[in-house]
This record gives sequence, C-alpha cells and structure tokens, in this order.
Amino acid sequence: MSSTKAIKVFYCCSDSDKDEKLRNELEKHLSPLKRQKGITTWDKRMISAGKEWQIEIDTHLNTANIILLLISSDLIYSNYHWEVLVKRAMELHKTRQARVILVLLSTVDNWKSEFGNLKVLPEGEKPVTKWRNYDHAFENIAKGIREEVEQLTSSPFPVQNSLQQIEVGVRLTARTFWNLTSATVNLATATFSSLPRGARYRRRKKAKLSFLTMPIIIVVIAGVFLSQRFNLSENSSSESNQILSTQQNFEPSGWIWIGLINKTSTGLIIGDPLLQTSDPQTLPSIDPPSVPSQNRVVTIKRKVNLRENKTSSSQLLDELQPGEKFRIGEVKLLGNNTNSPYRQVWAQIGRCNQTCN
Repeated sequence: MSSTKAIKVFYCCSDSDKDEKLRNELEKHLSPLKRQKGITTWDKRMISAGKEWQIEIDTHLNTANIILLLISSDLIYSNYHWEVLVKRAMELHKTRQARVILVLLSTVDNWKSEFGNLKVLPEGEKPVTKWRNYDHAFENIAKGIREEVEQLTSSPFPVQNSLQQIEVGVRLTARTFWNLTSATVNLATATFSSLPRGARYRRRKKAKLSFLTMPIIIVVIAGVFLSQRFNLSENSSSESNQILSTQQNFEPSGWIWIGLINKTSTGLIIGDPLLQTSDPQTLPSIDPPSVPSQNRVVTIKRKVNLRENKTSSSQLLDELQPGEKFRIGEVKLLGNNTNSPYRQVWAQIGRCNQTCN
C-alpha cells in the first residue's frame, strides 16, 4: 500500500451510550495519528441525513483498511453487530482485504473464542474499564493502532521487505564478527611482546589461523544471504509465472451481471463494494460482493443468468446456481446514459476446474 494513500479506519461499536462515550475518547487519542499519518476514521454517526444507513455502513466497512471491533457486552448482545458487521469484518480479514483489531472496552466472558489470534488492545488484554486511568488505556490502544498504520504504509513488496531483513541480519552478524576479531587482534598485540619466544611462535600461528577463518565465515554468511535472496526471487517469479499461465489458459464461458455501483463513482476500483440495495434482484450476485480483480475466483451468491455478451438482451447461455465457483476475466461498466442513479457491473467468467481451489 502506498504511503500517500490515506488509511481508512472503521469503528464497529455498539449503539449503547457508554460504548459510544469510550469510542469518542479513543477518537481523541487518534487525533495525532490523523494529523501525522493522514488516516481517516468513520463510524455510523457520520451518516448524512437522507442516505440509506445500511448501504453507508456496508460501503465504509468494505473499503476500510483497518476495522476496530470495540468489544463489549452490548456489541455481542446485538444480533446486527455480531451476526452482520463482525462476521463481514472477519471475512475481510481472512481474505486480507482489511486488518481487524480487537479493542476490549469491557469484560465479556469467553469473548476471544470467536477471533483466534487477532491483535488485541490494550496490551495484556486488560479492558479499558479495568484501567484506573482511561487515558492510559487509550494511549496504549493508539500506540498499537499506530504500529498497524506504519506497517500498512511501509513498502508494499513482501519479498523486498524480506530481503531487507536478511541484509540487515547479515550486516549485523558480519559487524559482530569484525568487532570480535578486532578486539582479539588488539588484545594479542598488547600482550604479544611480553611473551617468551616459544609462546610468541604459537600465538603467531593461532593469529594466522584466525585471519584465515574470518574470510571463510564472511563468505558463508554472504552465501546464506545470496541463497535466500535467490530463493525469494525464484519463488516470486514462480508465482508470477503461475498467475500468467492461468490467465493465458482462461477460457471464457460468458458474461454475468454482478452488481451495481453509484453513477457518481469515478469508475471501477478493485475491491470497492457493490451496492447492497433493497431490491433482491439487484443485490450482488457474487461473493465477496466487491469489484473483483482479473483472475479472481468468486462464488455465485444467488441465481444469475450467464449471457453471451454483457447485456441483459444478449443470448442466454445458462442459469448459474448459488455455490458455483468461477474465475473472473474482464470487468465492465454499463448504464452511463440511463436515468438510473446506478451503473451496472458485468464480468466475463470462466469455468472453474482444478485451478479454483
């Protein structure tokens, strides 16, 4: 992720007044991070008058980079928060479309069983309400969120990051060996002249052996670094070739209607959510319900017609059933010249065989 792109933070908080007060205090502690790192935060109380609240929440949830689940008994008690928002947040986390962080507001029995090894704040999993000074708790939480933001705004290339870590390790190891050798040489020089002649000869022999050993150690370290670098590069190249091969072998089956976006949108952006409308016939037909990238594997969410071309009037080829998997080819927008406030999103798909695991 580019460091120039603002990190979007989504609050998943219950409707209770006490939880909202705690969320508001956390927002204050994130103010320096918003100014320094340019992050933006959103919660349901920012919904403008006249807008459909469910669409607004879904839109901001599906486009968030960091999702803060403010854990409390009120959040867990709410069926909508627990069954809809929390479930969707976990799906986004598992598919690496967002990072979920648990913020423990109050004590709840057995809350962690639903989340596995997600990051929990404050440190030590001590609820905010158990802290003598709430400001100290929120300072700890803000620090943990800052760490996540800095990771997201660092280099987007994991191979490059791994190589940098290996390189740093090599340099530190080589420097340590060099310092140890230099200290040994200095000590030997200081004591060499006071030794008897026989002892001098034996000490000189050991010194020669040390100087012969040092280059061998450095060569071994360099060899390890280069082999790691080669392996990482080879793996990256192998993955790229595999993706390219899959795209080249893509055999289109036809086109399907996958959902709607607002006409005011700047265009198709990979990962942007498809609109959750009140009409069941215009709900997204794929899962995950977002604009897919080329070669993405999607699951059919509801019955949808497979067409020869990207129009509803083109020849009907088949009716796809929920649960079927397909690979995405092209993705196109239609409906720019109509009176509708929405534009249709169509996708070319290919049948899934063994490549869709």
